[in-house]
Amino acid sequence: MSDRPFPGGETIPAAGISAADDLWLLRQYEPVLRFTQGELFLPMPVERYLAACSLWRPGGPGRPLRRRRAGEQLCAPGELTPARLAEISGPSSGHDLSLRFVQRPLRRREFRRWRRDKGRARLAAGGSRFAVVGLLSRLVDAVMRLSLLLRGRVPGGTAAAAEQEYRAHADPVRCPYYGRVTRDRGFVALQYWFFYAMNDWRSTFSGVNDHEADWEQVTIFLPDPPDPSSRPAWVAFSSHDEAGDDLRRRADDPDLEWRDTHPVVFAGAGSHSGAYLPGDYLLTVEPATLGWLFAGLRRLSRFLLPWTRSNAGTGFGIPFIDYRRGDGRAVGPGEDIAWDPVLVDDETPWLRYYRGLWGLDTGDPLGGERAPAGPRYERGGSVRRCWSDPVGWAGLDKETPSPAAEKQAVKDRIAELDASLTAAACELDARGDELRRAHVGIRAADRGGKGDPAALAALAALEAHVQQARAHRRTLTEERDALEHAARYGLPWREPHAHLQHRTLPNVDPARGRSRVLRVWSTVSASFLLAGLAVAIIGQLGDLLATIGGLALVMLSVEAFARGYLRQFVTTLLAAVIAGAVAWVIITEAVTNWRSAVAGLLVLAALILLGTHVRDFFVKR
Repeated sequence: MSDRPFPGGETIPAAGISAADDLWLLRQYEPVLRFTQGELFLPMPVERYLAACSLWRPGGPGRPLRRRRAGEQLCAPGELTPARLAEISGPSSGHDLSLRFVQRPLRRREFRRWRRDKGRARLAAGGSRFAVVGLLSRLVDAVMRLSLLLRGRVPGGTAAAAEQEYRAHADPVRCPYYGRVTRDRGFVALQYWFFYAMNDWRSTFSGVNDHEADWEQVTIFLPDPPDPSSRPAWVAFSSHDEAGDDLRRRADDPDLEWRDTHPVVFAGAGSHSGAYLPGDYLLTVEPATLGWLFAGLRRLSRFLLPWTRSNAGTGFGIPFIDYRRGDGRAVGPGEDIAWDPVLVDDETPWLRYYRGLWGLDTGDPLGGERAPAGPRYERGGSVRRCWSDPVGWAGLDKETPSPAAEKQAVKDRIAELDASLTAAACELDARGDELRRAHVGIRAADRGGKGDPAALAALAALEAHVQQARAHRRTLTEERDALEHAARYGLPWREPHAHLQHRTLPNVDPARGRSRVLRVWSTVSASFLLAGLAVAIIGQLGDLLATIGGLALVMLSVEAFARGYLRQFVTTLLAAVIAGAVAWVIITEAVTNWRSAVAGLLVLAALILLGTHVRDFFVKR
């Protein structure tokens, strides 16, 4: 590893890098976290969280489910510290331990009193997640909500009790982050880990899940050695729906907001996931096994329901909104709340030895309501890739960390191509000589006829190989010429989003959900549909299909009215009915009188063709 400059101007060997040097780098680039109005939990110290926690080991398989989840209490609240947690866990500990932050959720009366607290911030008005998705999405969401009654879930009142406990111990002017510095493939990776007492996305912000404890992170990639006067090469935020290349943004990306050398992160309300742009993000989760069904329903929806044709948010999965507005409190350089950095690494005992969950283990088989493991581990006990391999996790193995490294890569590739071109020329000469020898052999054996078919086929195959060798050499030559140009003038500029396969953008217009009729209807429609189906099944068994069809027609009509598409919906529906009637008549005639059916189809084709020609005649080119 090469030497690197330091703030004092001197250059010291990389081998002499100290913890103080790493801490200085972390402070130089630490991010600014902006939260949404109504956010209840900011990053807190692990020590204060552990002091309020109990530690549990699950019970044996012979116990009832609820008692098995509770298991054996190893430490009571007030007994845990990071050192004690590492001691109990030990190098040989499994991943079956779990912490519990809330010892007793608030009861109903206490919860109502907490909700009436006027000192607590509320989420500002905005788009309704049900108002921007379709009826089927609302029904799927209702089923998933009802499934929480059968799945392991965080008990009601837990988020409120967690907020009270957090607020009692929160520092109003400082928040910690747990910083880690690694070096790999020419990059210095600065990882900032933030610990939250609770993910209250479901209970407070109508999201997908609740769980005690939440670990989120921001990773910043610098060239090695870094240039302290410039911005980082890349930035990656932990996010729900991005992976690999899509996780990261280049320093000059217009989506990325900077405060000097500090990137700005817009944290999701309750979920704490990071976003590059502020706004409301509608996300839908579709079960992968039913992808083909959802694709067909989507095509049918776009034909029959006009409001779904240009609405990217209308899916058939479970809808939820991640509010990443940045209109609430903020932490970081230049903000009222400052960072309190804590340097960690692979040898930090509580990070290395504790593989269990950092909150309540609900036993949810889908995992959404279970607490997470720590920064180093997945729930199953394996090491997280973002911890063990930050460069590979962010898809940076193929990227050069600096202009100097880019020039060196160009130079090395030219040398590699020179060797490949030499080998390609030798291969072309060898195959060309073989082709010539085969050709003269065929000519010598030819007595005036067409030659041996097998020999001619072999000759054609050899000629194809020669052409492939020539094409390969041509490709190598073109690449080398381009690299020679790049060595003189630099590689062509790539726009900042060229590496992205999917660019997540705010996609919920708050105005779209403010129509009173639409907001009310989108809230009650799923319940109305379920109740209507119940009435149809119980009271109309004789005409079940007709009753369900009528119910669907009523619901779609109300949906169209609420969205302002009633006229288009009725027109489309009438066109579909007329088309169906015509098709039925044609099919009936085809069965009884095929000549009339064929004649009718020809007349219909003639009318369509005439209409097309007349339109083309009058359209100005």
